[in-house]
Amino acid sequence: MQRVRTYLISALIPVLLLAPSAVSAASLTSAQSGAIVGLLRAFGVDAAILTRVENLLGAAAVTAIPDATDPVTAPVPTKSTRVPVIGSAYPSSAIGYDLSFGTTAYPVDRFGFAVVGVNRGKAFVHNSRLTSEYDWAHFASAVAPTIYMNINGPYGSTVAGHLSTPKNCSHATSTPASDFTPTVASRGTEQYPEPSVCEAYNYGYNAAQDAYAYAQSSKVLDTFWWLDVEEANSWSANPAVNDAVIQGALDYLNKQGLKAGIYSVPYMWREIAGAGFTPTERVNGTAFPVPTWFPIGIATQVTATNACNTETSFIPGSPIWVLQYELDHTAIDQNIAC
Repeated sequence: MQRVRTYLISALIPVLLLAPSAVSAASLTSAQSGAIVGLLRAFGVDAAILTRVENLLGAAAVTAIPDATDPVTAPVPTKSTRVPVIGSAYPSSAIGYDLSFGTTAYPVDRFGFAVVGVNRGKAFVHNSRLTSEYDWAHFASAVAPTIYMNINGPYGSTVAGHLSTPKNCSHATSTPASDFTPTVASRGTEQYPEPSVCEAYNYGYNAAQDAYAYAQSSKVLDTFWWLDVEEANSWSANPAVNDAVIQGALDYLNKQGLKAGIYSVPYMWREIAGAGFTPTERVNGTAFPVPTWFPIGIATQVTATNACNTETSFIPGSPIWVLQYELDHTAIDQNIAC
């Protein structure tokens, strides 16, 4: 036994003295470091060498990994960032479909829920088939259909007349709405004057007001709404402008007593809104987390169901209400309620 101990010590000292970089990356707890020093001291290691070893182990302790068995240094388990689904408009695990102005293939069987588009791809442009699609979905789905609206930045022909209210933006320095016409740059790229954050808020607010008025005229009952935020539409390079558009639309719908959520592709959301933006909503004086809905690609129903328990929202603190998926490359979009 003595020979074994002597061998271990003689092997350990060169490693500690000649390979300090290895030691500094070692997974040592303070208790383990102390044990090594105590062992060397017990066997009469030279004081100068012992000092160098203690210094090296002290450096190693800075990057040491906590010992999971040590009640003092054990890591505290982190809580999941997933938010439980409460008060969803959809029955849990129900299968649903989303219908847009271009939908031509309809499910042949009844289904759990439906989301119908009120716009024709962008704000202030209407889906002429809204009434027929909503009526069909109302008949075929187990619960009342819900609505989604397209939203985009304040650029192009839909801007005029939609920037001056409800907020007073007289202090804004951007080009007046009447001058919002595209100009062609030298490379053929359309350029638009950049709106202020205040004007962007008004644009989003008025876009939701227009969509809501059209839904009401189409005999669509008050229901849950989604904002469709995607890169297919025009957005500012300044996330603050885009955030104001989104928040303005939410605020208008909330003012009508309606709850709303965000549909987006996670990486698109980060590009458009910025990773740090968390929209807010308050209905009748009560604050609610904004739910999310996003695609997960090709998946089976079982995989999509499991994803409800593993995916996290692209908006921190937001519950995932719906996941969109496809059974194959040719299938129409399906959705599962989480």
